[in-house]
Amino acid sequence: ALPNPPRGTLAGGPNSAIQDPVAQRLLQGCKPQFCYIDDIESWATNELTINWNAPLAWVAAFLADGGGRSECRVRYSGHGSWPGGFIAQVVIENTGRQSVDGWSLRWSWLGGQRVKEGWGVKLAQSGSVVTATGLGWNDRIKPGRSVTFGFAGTAGAGPDPAPEVFHLNGERCA
Repeated sequence: ALPNPPRGTLAGGPNSAIQDPVAQRLLQGCKPQFCYIDDIESWATNELTINWNAPLAWVAAFLADGGGRSECRVRYSGHGSWPGGFIAQVVIENTGRQSVDGWSLRWSWLGGQRVKEGWGVKLAQSGSVVTATGLGWNDRIKPGRSVTFGFAGTAGAGPDPAPEVFHLNGERCA
């Protein structure tokens, strides 16, 4: 007699304890990650509760929000690599209606990379967080315009993924 859950609701998932009667009847001897039944009566494997859906709602809202108003776009591209190092270029585009006067771009590395030296930018790194700031001649980005800088870096111990999240003066960019 209960209504169906909304589309996209996250169910608890596999549960090798098979605690409810439906699971006990249908899942005897199942392997732990395969103990699941899509049955509303199997609360042990298919429970739709706030402890599953609150984090899902938070993550979905965070991703949909994009960190706030995005009035910038950043393009990061690799321009060569060698064992232990690489060269990259970053383009910051002002997509807003106001000039950006004095900019600071921040990103984090995921693979242990380190910046070594840059051109058209002042670079600083603390742990995995890199901060790039404009120089006197390029620290203003007019609406519809962009600024480009590059740098050389050292590779991490494993894969060196490109950064995907950039913050310009504290605001997340697209």
